[in-house]
Amino acid sequence: MTIRVRQNAPRTMEFTATAEGHSLPLAMPQPQGDGPDPHDYFDTALGGCKALTVLWYAQRKEMPLESIDVDVVRDASEERKGVYRLTAKLTLHGELSDAQIDELHSVAEKCPVHKLMTAVDVQVSTLVVRPQ
Repeated sequence: MTIRVRQNAPRTMEFTATAEGHSLPLAMPQPQGDGPDPHDYFDTALGGCKALTVLWYAQRKEMPLESIDVDVVRDASEERKGVYRLTAKLTLHGELSDAQIDELHSVAEKCPVHKLMTAVDVQVSTLVVRPQ
């Protein structure tokens, strides 16, 4: 899959990313821009993955999870020192037992994006090409 990022107009700090046929706005964070910025999408990927993974698992196991809310709290105060902290707060709605909540918590810790962010050697290559 290729995600395309295109500048909306010359000399602007506003872009549109396209992924799977969906458009996503992209800009600088405030005060320079209106966002959402790349960090927002990074953090969103974690929250979205946890929500989808937990809901999918609960449905598969026929647990009474009615819905899930995820708040991702960012602490980037030490990012320049190499520490970027994210806390994912899950609110599980439904008549769940303590054991089911514990099981779903464990599942959330294993979502693919969580693993990607914490346990995988991500290798990034950057190529510069001339326009054709």
